[in-house]
Amino acid sequence: MAELAGLSVAESRPQCEALYARLAAPLADGVTPSNETLHSDDGHVIALRRFRPTLEAPRKDGCVVYLHGGSWQVGSLDSHQGVASSLASRLNREVISVDYRLLPEASYQQALMDCDVAVRKLAPVAIVGDSAGGRLVMDVSRLHHETQSPYVLGLIYPPMDPVLSLDNEDLATLGPTAPLLSREEIVDMWQLVAQGDPSHSYAMTPSHSRRAPAQVIEVLSVEHDPLTAPLEAAVATWKAQGAEVGYHCATGMVHAALHAHHELPEMGIAWRDFCDALARRLDEA
Repeated sequence: MAELAGLSVAESRPQCEALYARLAAPLADGVTPSNETLHSDDGHVIALRRFRPTLEAPRKDGCVVYLHGGSWQVGSLDSHQGVASSLASRLNREVISVDYRLLPEASYQQALMDCDVAVRKLAPVAIVGDSAGGRLVMDVSRLHHETQSPYVLGLIYPPMDPVLSLDNEDLATLGPTAPLLSREEIVDMWQLVAQGDPSHSYAMTPSHSRRAPAQVIEVLSVEHDPLTAPLEAAVATWKAQGAEVGYHCATGMVHAALHAHHELPEMGIAWRDFCDALARRLDEA
């Protein structure tokens, strides 16, 4: 976005929040939000927002933890509440959004710690995340079980293996540049993560493209996104390993289109199908 060019991350955050406020889906009908906090292992206060369905009796057999996107650098409980509240409405379950620490002020290890603490203390039946939040979902899931996560995962166009340099000929590692997200921007994101995290908490072995992060996963992608090609390759690998993976792709859509699912028919259909499939997974669990 041209209006953000040349701004630092801190300077761009208010601009991003204002953009989300103008364009993103509103709070879903029949969902009531409430705020609370918990403490991370190092004493950091983590803000949470609960989204409770109120139009009909919500499911009482477990909540869903939601991790927002924003390149690990922007995004908040406010900016992504349209997605989180819609998820609560469609699943008819309480969804709890986690305001994990952001880069570059924090490290990826600290962001992951916040998400891990939330999952441990909230004991969800599923963890759902979009974009950068989808990557955190995979990593926190692997922390809880080295070989097989006990959670149902919902992954919305997440970054797969770290890409710290760009090979223009390698379209399997990253697909072609698309509107709203370029290959170069993805590399810049991973480089920022690597520079601030000597623990390499972002580079778990084996990589997610070679081992499924959970046994039951629902995936949502968009047609025009450099993250889609590696995600589709990973989905094929996970299925070959015996994981139960559902895959949904929004035709003609671009990265971050989920925020406008209420106005973009193709995104709305794919989002509905993803949520319906996730609900069925939870009913079967």
